[in-house]
Amino acid sequence: MEVPGPSAALYASPFYSCTRNFYVSTAGNDSNPGTQAQPWLTIQNADSSARTGGDCINVAAGTYQANVLIQHGGTGPTANGYVVYRCMTLDACHVLAPGSGHLWGFKGGGSFVVVDGFELDGNNAMQTDGIADTCIATDDATYGSGNSSYQAGDSSHHIWVLNNLVHHCNLGGIGLNNKEWFYAVHNTVYHNAWTSGYQGSGIGFVVVQCIEQGGTNCYTSGPSGDYDYVPSGNDLSSTRPGGYAPFHIVIAWNIVYNNRIAPYNPVGCGSHTDGNGIIADTFLDGYSNTLQFPYQSLIANNVSFYNGGRGVHVFRTSNVTIANNTAYNNGTDYCLDAYYLGDLSNSGGSNNLWINNVAQSVLTPVYTGSGSCTSASSDCGNRNAPLVAGNGAGFTDTNNMYINNTLFGGDGVQLFNNDVNYFSSSDNDTTNNPLFVSVTAGTIGTNTSSTWIPGSGNNFALQSMSPLIGYGVSESYLPASDADAGACNHTLTTCGAINPSDY
Repeated sequence: MEVPGPSAALYASPFYSCTRNFYVSTAGNDSNPGTQAQPWLTIQNADSSARTGGDCINVAAGTYQANVLIQHGGTGPTANGYVVYRCMTLDACHVLAPGSGHLWGFKGGGSFVVVDGFELDGNNAMQTDGIADTCIATDDATYGSGNSSYQAGDSSHHIWVLNNLVHHCNLGGIGLNNKEWFYAVHNTVYHNAWTSGYQGSGIGFVVVQCIEQGGTNCYTSGPSGDYDYVPSGNDLSSTRPGGYAPFHIVIAWNIVYNNRIAPYNPVGCGSHTDGNGIIADTFLDGYSNTLQFPYQSLIANNVSFYNGGRGVHVFRTSNVTIANNTAYNNGTDYCLDAYYLGDLSNSGGSNNLWINNVAQSVLTPVYTGSGSCTSASSDCGNRNAPLVAGNGAGFTDTNNMYINNTLFGGDGVQLFNNDVNYFSSSDNDTTNNPLFVSVTAGTIGTNTSSTWIPGSGNNFALQSMSPLIGYGVSESYLPASDADAGACNHTLTTCGAINPSDY
């Protein structure tokens, strides 16, 4: 039975295969040949023009204090087409940030790459809430837009972030942007986005752009280029986990919690906008920002709780299926000025399908500190809702669907604009408590402290009388276990539980 968070079963039987093996160890030397007997010392040393599809970089357990930038990747979306960075013991390779910038980045030719089973930690003694900005990322803002073709552009594509622990980066946890074929699957992502002075989230995919042959469906303007990628292999397969067709963007089976814009962030109270658990943000062409990303995306089977912003937020983004996610006690940032703040949120998107999700909303206190949130017109705190849906940032919601979602607590479902007509209470459950095994609302911090602690008793497995059991709608792209609503099948005794000290 598949369970959110790093998966020992998936780690033991991955979808990729190794044609050649190389090794890294804290006892190694970068002048070595990289064999098991004579390993390299640093992960970065493995990134060279010698890399090709089927190369696996096997990293021994230990602490590696260094930024990593991957510029040489694989050859295609096949089992032996990826370059794989793999910790030899699941989540026992501690990649620790030595300074600012992305902790682990991908640039230019660093495509067709898998990162499997690491702990990516943006924290060190210099900055409690993280010295690195984003733990693992590719984006034009950092690496430059270059030529916008998939071959020559500086942003990479076909990136798998798999089975990792991702935490304490001050801007964001996982940020894969500006190309496509991105996969964040079976990770645990927490305590990111607190202090950068910009606004990020736990998992944030922003301005994804297509690279398919022809390019006329991908860009309305911008640099000329050869948009000539032809999908093949796992791109066209629905055999998971290696293939998620027809989806080009996948965020699935993650546990995401306590990501937020802290009240002591340089962004003033009342001006916070993000700190979401998961956000699909502005899937537009990136130049005119008018052309929608034309392909399908999937956000599924994630557990998202106790984040400052929304649990799952689809913003200025279309053609997304949001399925079987569990959201609880999000919207805990009372410096976020929102008329209603949803555990699940659709704002400015078309053709989005919300199916089999569960959200339980918890009202936060009203903010009474300093800043713009004290004005009579502000809405800071105590405006939580399990679902908020309506137009956003000048974009109109059209043709969205809401089917068999369980939405409970807070101020109830809040609908605006066309979503008033798209949502029907007869097609969703808006009255029943989902009956998780154990949930406790988190402890809300103060303007100057880091005491934002998730409830220690949270276990999102289902009680035997839960209305979520059997409430899910079966779809060909969903596993059979998704016959229950939410991310946690009724056969599980533990789901989404965390170590209370990890916050």
